[in-house]
Amino acid sequence: MARAENYYSTLGVSQKATIKEIKLAFRRLARQYHPDLNPNDPVSAEKFKQISQAYDILSDTTKRRRYDRRIPVNGREKTAKKRTTPSQPRRKMTHPQTAQEFYNRGTLRTQTKDYQRAIEDYTQAIRLDPKFIDAYLKRCEMRYKLGNNQGVLDDCYQIFSIDSKVAKAHYYQGRARYSLGYTEPAIESYSLAIAQDNHYPQAYYYRGIAYKDLQVADSAIQDLNQAAELFRTRKNYEAYRRSLKVINEITKNKNIFGWMDSLIQNSLVTMSLSFFNPGGGLLPAFSRLTSRQANQVGTTYGLFSALCFVCTYFMTGIPIELGVWQIFLIGMIPFVSFVVSGSMMRYLLHRRGHFSIDVFIAGTAIVPLALTSILVGFISFTAFSLIIPIILWGFSYTVLTLYTGYSQLLNITEAKSAIIVALMLVANSFVCFSLITKFIT
Repeated sequence: MARAENYYSTLGVSQKATIKEIKLAFRRLARQYHPDLNPNDPVSAEKFKQISQAYDILSDTTKRRRYDRRIPVNGREKTAKKRTTPSQPRRKMTHPQTAQEFYNRGTLRTQTKDYQRAIEDYTQAIRLDPKFIDAYLKRCEMRYKLGNNQGVLDDCYQIFSIDSKVAKAHYYQGRARYSLGYTEPAIESYSLAIAQDNHYPQAYYYRGIAYKDLQVADSAIQDLNQAAELFRTRKNYEAYRRSLKVINEITKNKNIFGWMDSLIQNSLVTMSLSFFNPGGGLLPAFSRLTSRQANQVGTTYGLFSALCFVCTYFMTGIPIELGVWQIFLIGMIPFVSFVVSGSMMRYLLHRRGHFSIDVFIAGTAIVPLALTSILVGFISFTAFSLIIPIILWGFSYTVLTLYTGYSQLLNITEAKSAIIVALMLVANSFVCFSLITKFIT
């Protein structure tokens, strides 16, 4: 563990900072240095690792209280067992002598996945300082990674003899008990972890998994929903999607719908989440769907939009002699164009993601334009003062949906998302105008 003042300075906050200020500082820095936003940048990756370690300590009340006891006072550390003077040379990590130095070397070995030797360092740190809770926790974590569940339980009991309110110890006790097949005792441990820290997403998630194994569906869904929300607020979107996927599996087993009923339900739920809140509801709407369901929902929206354009054609009485199927095909052009151009832009600028995402984004983005066309159908063409604002509203909603889709669903940077949306709109306008003109003439 680094010196306390380094953690505060790493996050750029004072030692009297509140939890809220620490979280805000971490989110700001994480967004700046996240590896996904800075690919192939070792400096940013190292910086992100540092701020994550600082946040892990300072955001936990118990860890922070223990850590603050080590803050230097007049050049000395409160809990240092062996005091050093400025004239003493700093010992190298290859020859640690104090508990803290063994802990630091163990942390470095943990980062290189040298778990067994890391355990040896944490063990030596505990021998030198039998009440070094952080060393117990790290050794507990390493033992769990190596499958030594009995060792994990032993470490947890040692921690409880020092401090019975360490949430992470109860969490690892639950993980070990679950791995050994003791599901109900595992739930008890997860519950104790949550009692000490009610914002512990992993504890909620694995308690939900344990309830799922016991076929207590309501409790499992409740815990997994809580875990998903906590993961989302911490921008851990992978864990967020994993939680919703498990919820979807439980719901599917609990309520067996027909294929059509399931499609209608998914379409309506997606509409309620994304249409009324495109900035914050699009990701939850997509995350609850499988790839196949996302394809189905996006395609359904595309077909619905084409029907809206057909209705608009008859409502406005445009003097064009075309069959219904021809009008329907014209109505499908914007959706298909969005799918094709979106796939091309994603491949050229991002090279990640799946076709189902392109279909889903295209479908949700085209719906506002389709609904706008229906509204225009109720208005006389002479009422330009109403038609123009309605069209601009639908167009703006489409732009916002596209931007949110590429920045959140594909985790593309804001700059790239803006470029993709701008290029897509230019390309689609040209394609739609060209194809529709050929149909009409």
